[in-house]
Amino acid sequence: SEAAATIAQFLYLSSKPRARPHICSDVAMAGSGAGGGAMVGASVAEICVTTAVPALAMALGSATVSMAEPSEALQARLQRFSAGLLVGAVVTEIFPILKRQLMPGGDLSWVHMGAAILGFSGALFLMYSIKAMDLDGDSESDSEAPGGECSGPEAGRAGWLNPKGDGDEESSMKLRMWLTRLQAHSAALTRLVHAQDVDREAVDEEVHGIDFLVDSARRLCKGAEPMDRRSASRLRKCVAELIQDVEELKRMDTNEVRQIDRQLRVANSSLLKVHSVAERAVFRRWGPRPSSEPSGQPDHEAGPRKVPVGLIVAVVVDSIIDGMLIGLAGAVSAPSGRLMAAATTFEMGFLGYSFACSILKATRRCTAVGILAVPPVAMLVAAAVACQSVSFMEKTPAFSGFIAFAMVALLFLVFQELLVEAHEKEGGEAWHISLWLYAGLLLSIHIDMIF
Repeated sequence: SEAAATIAQFLYLSSKPRARPHICSDVAMAGSGAGGGAMVGASVAEICVTTAVPALAMALGSATVSMAEPSEALQARLQRFSAGLLVGAVVTEIFPILKRQLMPGGDLSWVHMGAAILGFSGALFLMYSIKAMDLDGDSESDSEAPGGECSGPEAGRAGWLNPKGDGDEESSMKLRMWLTRLQAHSAALTRLVHAQDVDREAVDEEVHGIDFLVDSARRLCKGAEPMDRRSASRLRKCVAELIQDVEELKRMDTNEVRQIDRQLRVANSSLLKVHSVAERAVFRRWGPRPSSEPSGQPDHEAGPRKVPVGLIVAVVVDSIIDGMLIGLAGAVSAPSGRLMAAATTFEMGFLGYSFACSILKATRRCTAVGILAVPPVAMLVAAAVACQSVSFMEKTPAFSGFIAFAMVALLFLVFQELLVEAHEKEGGEAWHISLWLYAGLLLSIHIDMIF
């Protein structure tokens, strides 16, 4: 992808020798002895102050949950801008630190390389394990049903069809009907693709029909309730935009092919928004979805709700990783820590907002406040511990492993989640939105050069 090619290019550029020295132990001693300008690392107190900026951004994001939801275009722009800042910070600050650890005297140290590989593998194992916790599935039932409760009486099986609940026979009959139709459409698709002359239009129509059947069957399995008022209002707004786009197409001359194609792309973007609202609502780590309750209070009449433990663990791990990177980078070079903090500020703001939306729908407000305070505190503690550990861990294989672990985990969040969600919001490859990724990357590199 374009982002992967960009990071590969800058990884190559960052491997060249740099005029600005960082604080490795021997360099710091030489610089202080000569009264030179060798850059020094930040103290634990300075790291805490630096980390407090993104931690405060997360807290403010959580506090603004009762305010209006930002537009999807604004979300996509800021998410791409944040991704560019993070990639630039990794390329200009974190990777050079790791490289110096792997090649302390100009030659590759296989011990440090082995530790870095272990950190690399451990980060991938952790991030894919968190992804396998099925956070989308857990929150899907919460967001599809008002109050997050299942349609059956057993709260322990929230979101799924209750095998002993009332009306289960009717639900089973509907599900059997959807599955039978799905099998018939799949057989029809098989015949179409094995024909001598494949009809592209017919295949496309059949695929969209199968997509509808799969969505309908999944909603039935999840016991989805009727659409709430807020989602219905948003759906009407999206449909009105689609109708407007279609009306514009009606007024166009059929000979203006280019203009029609351009307007069709606009209509397709509106159609994707309609489908996104009508299909289902899932938790996205940086995708704000405010509670359907106007006051932000959960519906206590529906009974107690299950606290999303997996979601809390995932967000806390994200915060710890960001704090660890700020602490490690800042202990080696104070400007590096400040750049990492600036790069994570936007990310943590979105994370705090979307996290608060999900927690407030699942717990009482007093409990939610306590839960929402955990990630910012964990971030501050992780940064302080990482900074303190550098003094006795630098130049050791363990330090190489920690740097590799934190770097890979952060890049995983950027490429596997942040950019993916930004792309889903924008509804296509709009250049004026994609450009924000490179704006963030350029700003990150310029800050590194200036400071």
